[in-house]
Amino acid sequence: MDWRNLVATRCGGKDFDTPGGGYAFSEVIAEEQQLEKANVPGRPETALLKLSIADPTWKMPIGAMVGAIKYYLKCPDATRYTDNAGIRPENGTDLGDTHEEIVNALKRLFPELPSRFDHDWVQYSPGAIKRALAEFIPTAFFEKERKDLLVFPTPGYPVIKSPMNNREIEVQEVPMFLTRNGWRIPLEKVRVGEGRQLYLYFNNPHNPTGSCYTQEELTELVNWAIANGVILIVDEAYILVGYLGFTPSILTIPNWEKCSIVLQSVSKGWNATGLRFGWMIGEPEVVIPVLRKVTNVKDSGLFGSTIAAGLTCLRNLEYPQKTQVSYRLLHEILAQGLAEAGFGGGMPDAGLCQFTKAPRRANGKKFASVEECVRWFRNVLRVSLMHYEVEGKWYLRWAVTLKPVPRCGLRTEKAVLAEAARRLQGVTFSF
Repeated sequence: MDWRNLVATRCGGKDFDTPGGGYAFSEVIAEEQQLEKANVPGRPETALLKLSIADPTWKMPIGAMVGAIKYYLKCPDATRYTDNAGIRPENGTDLGDTHEEIVNALKRLFPELPSRFDHDWVQYSPGAIKRALAEFIPTAFFEKERKDLLVFPTPGYPVIKSPMNNREIEVQEVPMFLTRNGWRIPLEKVRVGEGRQLYLYFNNPHNPTGSCYTQEELTELVNWAIANGVILIVDEAYILVGYLGFTPSILTIPNWEKCSIVLQSVSKGWNATGLRFGWMIGEPEVVIPVLRKVTNVKDSGLFGSTIAAGLTCLRNLEYPQKTQVSYRLLHEILAQGLAEAGFGGGMPDAGLCQFTKAPRRANGKKFASVEECVRWFRNVLRVSLMHYEVEGKWYLRWAVTLKPVPRCGLRTEKAVLAEAARRLQGVTFSF
């Protein structure tokens, strides 16, 4: 059997495993594991500094684990299927219905939500936002035969546009542009008016740039979507990791439900990425019922204790505020170090990363591509980053979700950032 020729085109065909053809984060992690072998005990200058993956390294609040264990001990059905309903009130704890708990938390976060907003407006997502983008939403809404079009702003989080996930509908990549207020989508470049169903995916706050849309800009976007029959798929993974005092959610915009499917989770604000607990929000007559049908077919539900941990997070909305303060401090240190080394960018509006221009030369060495540039950072400077290219311009993403390297003498996050700044400032960069 020629297994290689049987690999589906959407998975890359027979060349699915060629370099650059896989999941970029997985490749970077594998490379980092090899490079870490060169770390020398007691020598900070040898440590591989990992500012690449925006996955929180801190733990979620211990109270969430207590909630999980309490549910496990008290609920007689603790290890049975939860299905798409999640956990139910009669579970031996004070936790209520999964969707009621989500609604209660959303109403505390966004008082603007109407009184009619109830459990019929939400569906929890096993697998959090990533699975909603990869499976649930494409299955429920994308139709190749109808010639649907997915508009994907770049740079962005590419899960939904992947050939494995977009259900073979056409994808229009629209390069974002940098304004005085941050990165924005050029709506004038979106192909409206062709008689096709359009879906626009975007995240707010934006990943990877850290830009936030204002209340006025979100209002304009909603009005534009309604006028043009566009469905907005709004990824709000970082909505509770903002540094502007208030990060507007599309849920606060009048008529959002006429054109939007909104995705949120506990992953970032509560440092709980491993829980994979999130939720989808939308119009209650069609959007949520069809998403419930899809999740029911695709999954038998998260482990009940996992849901209990997620709901316990939602009951403690003060924790993301502490997370913001801690990340802000790391951002400020990183921004200062980058500025002193000649990199633009500065503090993001939100999120776990800073987005800067990438150099074309380092100590006179000219890079042929941004890929070569980031490999130089990783292998020569031993600073691991992610790279992006937008309309020929090169960018680097610096994550503050880093770990100390005590084996090499870098015992705190601040020490890692100081070492990164020292290395950067020892290089002459040309942009």
